[in-house]
Amino acid sequence: MSPHANRKPQIFENLNEASLHTIFENSILHDYEAGRLLIQQGDTPTHLYLIIKGSLKTLRTNEDGDESIIRLLKDGDSCMDAVIFMGGPSPINVQVIDDAQLLLIPSAFVKTHVLADTQFATNIIKVVTRHYKSALHQIDGMSIKSPVQRVGYYLLEQHLENKHNALSFELPFKKSMIASHLGMTPETFSRTLSKIKTMGIDVQGDTIKMEDSFSLCHFCDPDLAHICSSTKKEDCPDCPLLQASGYKG
Repeated sequence: MSPHANRKPQIFENLNEASLHTIFENSILHDYEAGRLLIQQGDTPTHLYLIIKGSLKTLRTNEDGDESIIRLLKDGDSCMDAVIFMGGPSPINVQVIDDAQLLLIPSAFVKTHVLADTQFATNIIKVVTRHYKSALHQIDGMSIKSPVQRVGYYLLEQHLENKHNALSFELPFKKSMIASHLGMTPETFSRTLSKIKTMGIDVQGDTIKMEDSFSLCHFCDPDLAHICSSTKKEDCPDCPLLQASGYKG
């Protein structure tokens, strides 16, 4: 089972029982096999997809069939939330990576429920904001950061999601998918992992092992620092938020 299994979906945060009951009453729980294409570019989305278990990817393709992965989604993540409110056809494809169980929340219901429940509306805004921030980091990475910086930042994200004190974690997706998401070829991704091994990081297949829980901290930025359990603590002198506060070490 994924280490992220059963994490509470952000769109359900702080909702009361009545609101949750209304959502479930109007939604459908559905199982999908790996490889199933849920949405194609140009489709009008009829549902918001919430991952109960399994994984999805959102992507764009060109006329030659080449694909660029926009997002890699795990248990508790959702997609189509932004597209529902954009209106018009979907600019992305959505495909099942591993066998998945999804909660399908009708688009029309989502639009009416945000008017009836301000907390649900707030949650949707937070989710869309997170997507926006993720897209900015993706653009920033491809435009400005080196392959080592991109891969290091991604590994630090995974490390923080798996708890800061853990000294090892598993890559949640195939390396080829992560490479596409980071805007590089699988070969470049493999070479970059080899370079990162010289920084106190051991890569054994899909397992990432660190010498200590701070081995990836030099890839940190204020956004990641906000989700780190060591934020502004003196045991992590490289913390960007600690540095911003004037800490001299």
